[in-house]
Order: sequence, then structure tokens, then C-alpha cells
Amino acid sequence: MRRGYGRTGLLAQFLGFMLVWFGGFLLVPQPAGAVNWLMLQGVERQSDPLRFGGFLLLDYQYAGGGDLPAGPFAGSPINSGLVTPNLRSSAESNLRKLQLGVRGALTDKINYSFKTISGNNTATRIDDHNRIRLIEGSITFNHIPGARVRLGMFKTPAVEESLGFVPPCNYINLTNATNMLMQERFFDSDGSDPNDVNNPGVSGCCRDIGVMVFNSFDFKPWELTYALMLANGHGLNLQDDNDNPDLYLYLAAERLRGVGKGVQREGWKVFAWYQEGQRSLDVGITHQERVFRRCRYGVGTTLLWQNLRVESEIIKADGMIFAGTDGGAVPGTVSNNGNSVAGYNVFPEDQALGWYFDVGVQIFPKFWLNARYDRLDLGTETSAERQFKTLSLGVLYRFSKNLRGKLTYEIRSGSAPRQSDSSVTNTILDDLPNRFAAQILYLF
Repeated sequence: MRRGYGRTGLLAQFLGFMLVWFGGFLLVPQPAGAVNWLMLQGVERQSDPLRFGGFLLLDYQYAGGGDLPAGPFAGSPINSGLVTPNLRSSAESNLRKLQLGVRGALTDKINYSFKTISGNNTATRIDDHNRIRLIEGSITFNHIPGARVRLGMFKTPAVEESLGFVPPCNYINLTNATNMLMQERFFDSDGSDPNDVNNPGVSGCCRDIGVMVFNSFDFKPWELTYALMLANGHGLNLQDDNDNPDLYLYLAAERLRGVGKGVQREGWKVFAWYQEGQRSLDVGITHQERVFRRCRYGVGTTLLWQNLRVESEIIKADGMIFAGTDGGAVPGTVSNNGNSVAGYNVFPEDQALGWYFDVGVQIFPKFWLNARYDRLDLGTETSAERQFKTLSLGVLYRFSKNLRGKLTYEIRSGSAPRQSDSSVTNTILDDLPNRFAAQILYLF
């Protein structure tokens, strides 16, 4: 029997990793930083009244393919072996994202940012068609000493991986922890109805609509940053689905090395964040509506020092846990007995714990070797608990200031620790396919 982790075991795992993690970073030489995403994305220089920009993202992904070896959908394609968001083929080339934007300073106290996105991705995929969407629209007021105020739609102050994802991220796909716990999908029900696909529609893309108070303070060689945000809690959707705002808190401290600027600024950063809100969800066969608490919090650290980059984060989730699809099948697949269809599931009152450790080394100018290990313990309070582990090996090459290429190979594995080795769930997870991806990113 595979062993699982109860509350005590998860806490021990969390604390043990924290001790190793912080202990290791205390040994890092003092001249060591990272990007201040809140300031970089929310504040403009007065000398830049109007700046156009964006990026084009082309990729090829081979998700491994394969059929389900067991369960009610045995013989049908395994969901994790197909390329998102279409889930129709195990290998696809895509124009993944085309982002166009304009940003700048209206006055010495007011700046703005507006961005649109198109392409074949989870933000634009609506009703089986690709659309152009507003992905960001905000205005920042800098009138109050020590407190900048940003209004509109933008990335929420939380995990480092989402704040810096495309561009200039070092990998092609998100970690399991960020994808499953932070990349929120907005479901109508918990998935109990065997005839309901429960399609979530557009993902939240780690963005929200609201107001954020933030700023950074220079205490050389340290820089301190804080943020407090109240928002709808409904992602990219322009309308809120309840009257309860989400709360976001963020605090970071960076020891700057004084080398580089923007996304290339060298130093060492530690940070912590917290977010909480409520979600309405229909539960059970009768689709009775209930309100559930959704809470996420975590800590992390990043280091960029000469040719070395190290990043690590821990994410704890309580409530509204995205739990994948029935039997690991593609949503909409009819079961072998014809009595049900595969749909998306949510554990509204369960918990999860995810973390990753990432190292990159620049072996010669413009060329980086990257390795990242991430783990996700999903549904830790019930016998449905599952563990996912991924080792991502990749290279990144900067052809020029505007053009870069990436290759990533993901070695994926999973298990259901509270179930027998011969259970249907473990039989399916034993066949979890590896994934390969190649990507070209052009910045303009």
C-alpha cells in the first residue's frame, strides 16, 4: 500500500523543506536578487508617455499520447497525453499567443497599461473558437507618498512563477502547483453529475479586476515591497459572480547586487503572499448551490547572481481544489457502459500542497541550461489524494535582444498514495506520459 500524508505529515514535509531551503540560501554569498514585478509592471517613467510593444509565441508540443489502461473510460485517450487547450491531438504546432499592448505615463503622477491577447490558449479559447481578449487594462496613481494605487485588470500579487510567466520565463509550461492551484478555472458545479462535462470556460490567468495599493522602499542594499489588493475574484471575467471581494496580500525583501536592471537585475529576493475569497458552486446530483472558502498562501525565494539563477516556491491551498477529469479522460468522453461522460471535478473543501525548485546555469553567453523539479500533493484530506512529480529539463538560447528559443522535456509521474498499487487510479497514473515542447518567442 502506498503511504499518504495526513495533516501532520504534510506539515512536517512543509517545515522540513523550508528548513533545507532557507538553510541553503543562508550560505549564498551576500552579493546575490530578482525582479520587482509589481514595480516593473505597474509603474512607468515620466519620459515614456507612449510605448507600443508585445510578443509573438510559436510552439510545438508533444504530450506523449496514449490510451487509458483501466477504469470506466479504458481504451480512450488519456487527457494528459493531449495538447491543451484543444485536447484533440498528442502533437500540435500552435500560434500560442500574440500579445499587443500600449503603456506609458499620462502625467508625472499617472501611468497606464493596456494589453490584448489572441492565439490558441486557455485565455482566448471560448466556445471552441479563438478570440481576442483584453488581458490587462490598468491605471496607476502615484499621488500618495509611500502608496501607489493601481486600478483595473492585471496580474495579482502572488506567486513568482505567474508574475514572470511569458515573457521572460525560462520554461514553456507552468509547474503543476501553479497550473492546478493558482491558474484558477471557474466552474459551475463540483462535477458530481455523471452527465455534466462541467466545462470551466476561460481560465483566470492569475489576473483579477480590482484596486491594489503598493510601493517599494529603498534601504540600500535592500529593497522592500508591499501590496494589498481587493478584487472581484473572478479572473478575466468583466462581471463578478458574488458580492464578496477577494483579499490579496504580498511582501518581499530583495538584497540588490547593483548589477543589471529590469528583468536582468541581479540580487536575492524572499517573499510571502496570501489570498482569500469565496466561490459559489453547485454540489451533488441535485446541483444545490453553496458558498465555499478559497484560500491560497505561500513563500518563495529567487536568486540571480552572475551566471547562476535559483528559484523556489511553496504553495498551500485550502478549498476549491481543481481535481482534473473523471478517470483521467478527455472531457466529454462517453464511458464504456454509456451511462456517463467524463467531466471536470472540484474538491470544494479539500486541501493541497505544491512546491518547486528550479536552477539555471548560463554556460556561455546567451545560452542557459535549466532544471526544475516540482511536486503537487492534491486532495490531501481524503483517500482521493494524488501526487504528481515532474522533472523539467530545458535549454534557452537568446538569438538576439528580441528573439529567443526554448526546448523543454518533462519527465512526469504520479501516484495515489492512499490506494493500492493495483487500483484503477494508480494503474492510470503509472502510464502518465512524458512531454516535449519547443518554443520561439519574438519580442517587439
